[in-house]
Amino acid sequence: MKRTLLFLLTLGVLFSCHRGGHDQTTTDPVLKRKVLKKQIDSLKRELIKVEKQLRDTVTEEDLPVVNADTLKETIFKHYIDIQGNVKSDGNINIVPEFSGEVLKIYKKPGDKVKKGDLIMKIDDKLLRDQIAEVHTQYALAQTAYQRQKRLWNQKIGSEMAYLQAKAKRDGLAGKLRTLRTRLSKAKVTAPISGTVDDIMIKEGEMAGPGRPAARIVNLNKVYVEADVSEKYLKEITKNKPVILFFPELDTTLNAKVDYTGNFIHPNNRTFRIRIYLNNKNNLFKPNLTGQIKVLDYKKENALVLPLSLVQEDNEGRSFVFVLERSNKNKNIFIVKKRLIETGLNYEEKAEVISGLKPGDLIITGGARGLTEGDMVRLNRSVK
Repeated sequence: MKRTLLFLLTLGVLFSCHRGGHDQTTTDPVLKRKVLKKQIDSLKRELIKVEKQLRDTVTEEDLPVVNADTLKETIFKHYIDIQGNVKSDGNINIVPEFSGEVLKIYKKPGDKVKKGDLIMKIDDKLLRDQIAEVHTQYALAQTAYQRQKRLWNQKIGSEMAYLQAKAKRDGLAGKLRTLRTRLSKAKVTAPISGTVDDIMIKEGEMAGPGRPAARIVNLNKVYVEADVSEKYLKEITKNKPVILFFPELDTTLNAKVDYTGNFIHPNNRTFRIRIYLNNKNNLFKPNLTGQIKVLDYKKENALVLPLSLVQEDNEGRSFVFVLERSNKNKNIFIVKKRLIETGLNYEEKAEVISGLKPGDLIITGGARGLTEGDMVRLNRSVK
């Protein structure tokens, strides 16, 4: 009822002033502005009188209910947020260097392997036949070389025949070594110790260079890697403490920056950082997303407000609504508009630089439709 009375009184004054404004017919915009300002000032004076009358007669039951909290000093921290990914130098795709049919696969996904363990065997019959043929040729060349050497030592044979026999023998020996090296590639072995993560080929299929046949993962040494904007070169350095958060695991770790890159990528103006992890339980997998938080600002005795409470007026100034206790009734509060200046904000909270002090009563709920000067009551006692 009191709000309705206030609204009707204000409309009456506005209508009266509006009529008076029409009586002053003028086309000069400067004069019109003066007239309108006088009307506004008159309305404000009338409004103050009406509000004072209402305050003298209002009861608690007539007032809207709001929530409020007492502003206290707290610690405010601001972090630089960076997204990174888990990587591992022990994530290896095995690509056979020998071409042929896969005869036997000795491991399956999930098997533990050591460096050098046999993973699969590729058909090498053709190469073995070739080696046997070359070995026969080498044996004959070796015999011819020995004979030419004895003749040359006895000054009977020619030096040219001796050198030719030696060159043929050495050439076949080199070819034999090459073929045997190729033969060893028919056995695909583990290049590192770890766990077989995937077998990408089947027995009977053709293997060869360019087609991965298996993947081995070693999660003992993993790290988070991220690209960081060059504007943080001074803030993010080696050994800088960081907080790591892995949303998918709901896990938070304290760590430090182990490596900062010495190269700024010209396309995106970033440098690379790396943070090594203790992965005893193999919890962190390659390509897992992690959030890196780097503390760049901290204040012990700060005034902090949720950003949702900070409003902006028509002039672009930030403000919040605070409550002041009525002089006549301790359970009635007057709404006050308090202009504030905010600093950094983080996770929907902002540090208040000026405009508020510890102990101020901040409206946190039920402020919709309120204006400065309104009277309200709390839905709970405030100490």
